[in-house]
Amino acid sequence: VITLTFSSVCLASKHIVLFPDDESNLQVAHGKISAEKSLNLNFYEDCIDRDLGVCTPKTKGNENYLRYFSKSEKPECQNYEQVAQSLNDVLQFCVDMEGSSWYGGAEVTFQHWPLNNINWTNNPYVTKSSGDQAVIESYFFNSDGYYIYIDESVPLFVDINGPRPGQMCFTSKVEAPYRKTRNVMLYRICKYKNARVAHERAIKDFLGMPSKIPDPYVVKYPIWSTWARYKVNVNTSSVREFAQEIVDHGFPRGTMEIDDNWETCYGSAEFNMSRFANISGLVKDLKSIGFKTSLWTHPFINLECPTHETVKQKGYFVKSTSGTVNSTWWNGNGSYIDFTNPEAATWWSNGLRDLLAKSGIDTFKFDAGETSWSPQLPEYYDNDLTYYPDNIVNAYLKTLVPFGNGIEYRVSRRSQEFGGLLRMIDRESRWDYRLGLPTLITALIQMNMIGYPFVLPDMIGGNGYYNAPPSKEMYIRWMQANVFMPVVQFSYTPWDFDQQTVDVCRNLMNLRAKYTDTIIELMRSSVGKGSPLNPPVWWIDPTDPVAQTIADEYLLGENILVAPVIVQGATSRDVYLPSGIWRDENHPNSHLITGRKWLRNYPAKLDVLPWFTRVKAFHHIFQ
Repeated sequence: VITLTFSSVCLASKHIVLFPDDESNLQVAHGKISAEKSLNLNFYEDCIDRDLGVCTPKTKGNENYLRYFSKSEKPECQNYEQVAQSLNDVLQFCVDMEGSSWYGGAEVTFQHWPLNNINWTNNPYVTKSSGDQAVIESYFFNSDGYYIYIDESVPLFVDINGPRPGQMCFTSKVEAPYRKTRNVMLYRICKYKNARVAHERAIKDFLGMPSKIPDPYVVKYPIWSTWARYKVNVNTSSVREFAQEIVDHGFPRGTMEIDDNWETCYGSAEFNMSRFANISGLVKDLKSIGFKTSLWTHPFINLECPTHETVKQKGYFVKSTSGTVNSTWWNGNGSYIDFTNPEAATWWSNGLRDLLAKSGIDTFKFDAGETSWSPQLPEYYDNDLTYYPDNIVNAYLKTLVPFGNGIEYRVSRRSQEFGGLLRMIDRESRWDYRLGLPTLITALIQMNMIGYPFVLPDMIGGNGYYNAPPSKEMYIRWMQANVFMPVVQFSYTPWDFDQQTVDVCRNLMNLRAKYTDTIIELMRSSVGKGSPLNPPVWWIDPTDPVAQTIADEYLLGENILVAPVIVQGATSRDVYLPSGIWRDENHPNSHLITGRKWLRNYPAKLDVLPWFTRVKAFHHIFQ
């Protein structure tokens, strides 16, 4: 870490911690502080309100410096700029997480909540397949009402409980996966009265909000995916069989989603006739019995596809700085369409539109899109390095948006305005935090709190990878956890288990049907306000230190609290109710409950979902 020299700073007791290599050279105000491991910088209003000549000048002649200034008239915020003299320099600042709960950041494999429970070391802050880091924002905020926003142009690496336990460190350095001509750390720190106010300001200042809602049809009716149940063994017969089973068991039709292994080769955008000899006839039959249809697709063309060489010659693939277009993804060796090239994006889109027209299929499930699928280091058609390498993510999503509000996708950065269904990365059929059942809740609130309220949870019961399908218990608990989320997506079915599972799931779908209009109205509110649809419980009680750490409950809007059982074998759980007056919906005629209260050992046998309705709010909590 380079030495940082200051001509002036305003001291405080905590919060932002900067670590220079050579502490003896750290200049503070009128003197030198030596033998100190950290310097705490104040970013309260008292610094910003002072004369600019006291608080903002940099030392002349020093290229390695930190400058702090206010570009706007917001008294709550301070903008910082660190500039490296050489591309070999490393810039870093850290925050001490102790005493506060931290939120924001990225979707990841081990989705703990809050961030204080995560462990990252030197994590490249880009969308990537490793770590399942498909959705990211360079935005972090805490329970005290501070937020940190790092400009997306920064070649950012993040440590959480890494070399400095208890600290979150932000490092700017020009190395893979980045290509930069300068190394500049730009960030903003703001202080508001609580985390809710901070997040609402962040929505207005830079996160933005959706411009439209997803197709209400997918809220009202489930998605039935072939993937977890059939994997790649999908064909006309299996789809017909699946649809007939749904009808026979009296479950809502919804959207039949044909997943992986329908193409002649990956990227051909042509149906394999040995699997789907008459796709338009199949789609017509599905629609005649009440199904819409969706098709899985991706942004790759595999090397064995006849079109690969033609597309390569057109220059439509991402190439590396060494000139190769070859890359590897989970279905083989191929190349990634360069969506920063308008001609490539148009060509790819036209192929899919032609497919929809010929087949009659309604919409798409768009997979992948992370920058790590590019050959490394990528050299895009649009070679502006400002937001490199994740500029291709935004270009990919801009290509998808014209396909309508029935689409789903799984990758995003700086794309809150698109308003489509953003799918969680594949969940595994597990009870732990490795993409297991607990992360259904933490990923939901994580994505909501970085500006993405229209979350598509993965399949009920998980994907059953490694020949480990969900148990009956897991399946029912998963269904209970999912019921008040934006969409329900089946693949394994209730009748894969027993009659009790069918009965429980049918009852839960009937319960959900009473609230789908509420979910749609909350979506519309998100368009106008950017409000989270499924926030954490502290959202309605942001100063409650207990609520700030709750990771196994979530809200629908501000008046429904859901506390699923997510522990294997458990038939009870502790439920925390934040401020307000609450009704226990499993016992609606019992006494109302005053919040900021634990309900210890709340009974929840296998067919019971603990959930509560807030009948009165205490507005003093925001004061």
